[in-house]
Amino acid sequence: MTLSSKGRIRHKAWRIFLFQMGLSATVVVLALLPALFFENRYYSLVALLVAAGGVLGLSFYCASRLMRLMEDAHDKITTLTTHDDLTGLPNRRWFFERLDEEVDRALRYDSKLSLIMVDIDHFRKVNDTFGHPLGDLALAEVARLLAANIRTSDIVVRYGGEEFMIIIPESDAEQAAVVAEKLRVVIEVNDISLEGPQIQVTISCGVADLKSVRPGKGSIRDALVLAADHSMHRAKENGRNQVLIHIPKNDKHLPLV
Repeated sequence: MTLSSKGRIRHKAWRIFLFQMGLSATVVVLALLPALFFENRYYSLVALLVAAGGVLGLSFYCASRLMRLMEDAHDKITTLTTHDDLTGLPNRRWFFERLDEEVDRALRYDSKLSLIMVDIDHFRKVNDTFGHPLGDLALAEVARLLAANIRTSDIVVRYGGEEFMIIIPESDAEQAAVVAEKLRVVIEVNDISLEGPQIQVTISCGVADLKSVRPGKGSIRDALVLAADHSMHRAKENGRNQVLIHIPKNDKHLPLV
């Protein structure tokens, strides 16, 4: 959370506090006036009870406003810690938590789950040619195109640098490869406007699914991420701007004797 955000929240909290204190003091003073001008204790008692009720009501009102203020601050902090500031996409930390959930769900219900790893080709050249500020705009535009061309059930995150991960539930590697190919074409045919200059970028995609991976020393989640990562790097080695599916290694069995 930025200093300006902290200052605004602190300012709002002080305004609520001073508002409550001021109105409460006013209500108490008004409640004491009958005791000064009327000798009848009944009126004084009624006035004090009304004042107590008014102060209690003000306390509830101000407490509810403070709770809403705290909830808003919590939501902002959560967004900052789980989302990438440049692209607005969920970040790497959030990705691993969500992928754990999706892997557990797929294993529990014996359903399909695939992962696409996306890397922008020659992105360093974009930064060197147009500068980092315009490179950031290009990165954000690629993120927008990826998010706009997947299903609502699919999840795209910024994995780091110019890399993205896309979780594809209820799909095997072949189905996810169709999604990846669609995204590859979308990125390739869309010129990215950078406040003047226009550039064209391409992406390389690696695809893996649960049935094609086996956990080694790590978890099945890590094996799935590594499989998509290896496939993406093979796509880049093969010339970039393409989609490759992870091919599991054949099991080797000792001959029976």
